[in-house]
Order: sequence, then structure tokens, then C-alpha cells
Amino acid sequence: PSAQDRILASRMGAMAIQAIMEGQRNVMIGLSNGQIVYVPFSRAVSHDRTIDRGAVDLVRILSI
Repeated sequence: PSAQDRILASRMGAMAIQAIMEGQRNVMIGLSNGQIVYVPFSRAVSHDRTIDRGAVDLVRILSI
């Protein structure tokens, strides 16, 4: 992980703790326009997106 990945993980972890302290339920932590936000599970799973096959192939190549 890069420094940026570690910072993002720390920010998301802090927001997860904040969500618990606020009594938030049925949400995940997401990134929207550079901001860490709560995303309701219902919204997170409702998007029907296709898989980028090029990205999958790249992951396979890099994981060797």
C-alpha cells in the first residue's frame, strides 16, 4: 500500500468509529468527491455496474 492508501484507510477507519459512536446502522463508509461519507447499504448494493474486464486482467497480471 502507498502512503495515500494508508491515509485513506486511516480516514475511513476513523469515520467508522464515529459512525459507531453516533449509533449509525446499516451504513458503510465510502469516498465521494474526496470526502469520506456514510453510504446506506441499500444504496451501495442497488447499483448495477458492469465489471471492467481490462481491470480484472490487469489484477491477474500484477498478482503473479
